[in-house]
Amino acid sequence: MRNLPLPSRDDVDKHLKNSITTYKYKKKILGRDISDIEISEVVKIYNQYDLSKGSASDDLKGGILPKDLREAIYDAYDKTHEKRKLYFIRQALFANVLLCPICGIDPVTELDHHLPRSVFYPLSIYTRNLVPICHLCNNTKLAGFGDQSQGEIAYLHAYFDILPDIIFLNAVVDVQRDALNVNFEINIDALLPDGYSKRLSDQITNLKLNTRYQNEVNLYITSHTVALHLSYLDGNKNSVRKFLKAQAKVEQIAFYRNHWRPTLLSALADHDVFIDGGFCAVLPISQEILDDIRND
Repeated sequence: MRNLPLPSRDDVDKHLKNSITTYKYKKKILGRDISDIEISEVVKIYNQYDLSKGSASDDLKGGILPKDLREAIYDAYDKTHEKRKLYFIRQALFANVLLCPICGIDPVTELDHHLPRSVFYPLSIYTRNLVPICHLCNNTKLAGFGDQSQGEIAYLHAYFDILPDIIFLNAVVDVQRDALNVNFEINIDALLPDGYSKRLSDQITNLKLNTRYQNEVNLYITSHTVALHLSYLDGNKNSVRKFLKAQAKVEQIAFYRNHWRPTLLSALADHDVFIDGGFCAVLPISQEILDDIRND
């Protein structure tokens, strides 16, 4: 997981004013308007959300708000879709976020309600409760969060739960004949804030990330087949290790420190069996290509 920049909330009152309105349908007036006093009450809930850094509590459900207002805010989320009034919110949150901040595999395609819309109606269109993620993470996550009576949430908040700039993701590598098996886990000895290690581990487990990572590993490592064989032919396992460590540094810059790709490369660099020819069974190459490499 990685953090995302905290979205602006400068215009949240305008978001409410513009989306909670009456409208005419078949000569009938439907919907409802929102008063300035009601906007102030909703903004107070937003303030509490920020102060608690997105931790669940009963107060964030908006029990003090009229039922029809809570329902109107809930329905307003639909206006964040393309060609609707609040589509600009989605565009702003997606801007400059290429990959899902949870898995780091797929591009962001959906907005996840960090505290679920189905429970926390007033937060339905609050920008800081909306996190851009991929479809698979969103679909698997659903409405999961922790014990709200304790103010806990199961998943770290991409905006508020700031991750330290340290390596905390490990890849455990196992080479069995022609198979490369990799399991990603959180380093329990990493100097993470209290509770982060468990919450990150739960995230990996509950979102079934290791199953997805294994599929990606098999595809991704194939792209390094020639480079690995060339390194081995030009030297020995130390040459392979140097290549993998250098590539890991490149991908840390391209992605981020705890992205699965540089994490994988670093683990492979430290795996003696893999770098000392073990990769040959996992990533076989034809004799014809090897001869071409030698001749070139």
